[in-house]
Amino acid sequence: MAGGTFISNITFDLIKHGAQRMGIAISRYPPPGSFKKHLGDYLSHMEINVVLDVGANVGNYVRILRKIGYKGKIISFEPVPATYRQLHDAMHNDPLWSGKQLGLSDENREALINTYSDGEFNSLLTLHKDVGQVFYLDHAQQSKTSIQLRRLDTVLPELIEGTRSPRIFMKIDTQGHDVSVVKGASGVLGMIIGLQSELPAVEIYEGMSSMSAALSYYASCSFVPTGFYPISTFRNLQISPEFDVLFTRFDGKLHR
Repeated sequence: MAGGTFISNITFDLIKHGAQRMGIAISRYPPPGSFKKHLGDYLSHMEINVVLDVGANVGNYVRILRKIGYKGKIISFEPVPATYRQLHDAMHNDPLWSGKQLGLSDENREALINTYSDGEFNSLLTLHKDVGQVFYLDHAQQSKTSIQLRRLDTVLPELIEGTRSPRIFMKIDTQGHDVSVVKGASGVLGMIIGLQSELPAVEIYEGMSSMSAALSYYASCSFVPTGFYPISTFRNLQISPEFDVLFTRFDGKLHR
């Protein structure tokens, strides 16, 4: 096995150097310094065995998790009925992936969510009109859908029942509602080792928490950022409106 790995490395280096002479960069997947590389290394190093996929949409994040090598339990939360049906269909071939047709928040209640033909922008908050135009959503179908919201600390104990020594990572992508999700997890935050949250550099939805406010709140919960990754960049404006930010629990003490 070691010999095979050695030969494989030599072959890769020859291909990489040959491509460089033609002006082409080749690297292993995921590329060093990338969000996916950081996420995969973090989940492995911290021995995460439960990922909470909050704001799952149709399951694209889970596909990333599996592609970067995460093999543990995944629980997805998606509140919009039509979207959840697609998500549920995607779970059939993965016995360690389950889901709940719920949104997470800081209180248990029913709410109306703004939905768009591009479901990635569905939000409890109202999208700024000028932002919608930049994303070509000004003419997209928009409606309101009734959904159920729950606090994580009221549903998590049942969901991880039977999981030995759960080490939890929570990914949050709720289009401006991320801080409320963490507030609703106050009773179980001690079980959560790391977070991923989508934070704005510019206000995309009306009344959303700013990046500085979110960072301050997460710090008050003992989560510090370990990486900022732009989600998209408007090259004509040279603006990255949102960042995926990885956080880890830190008690303020450095140990050797």
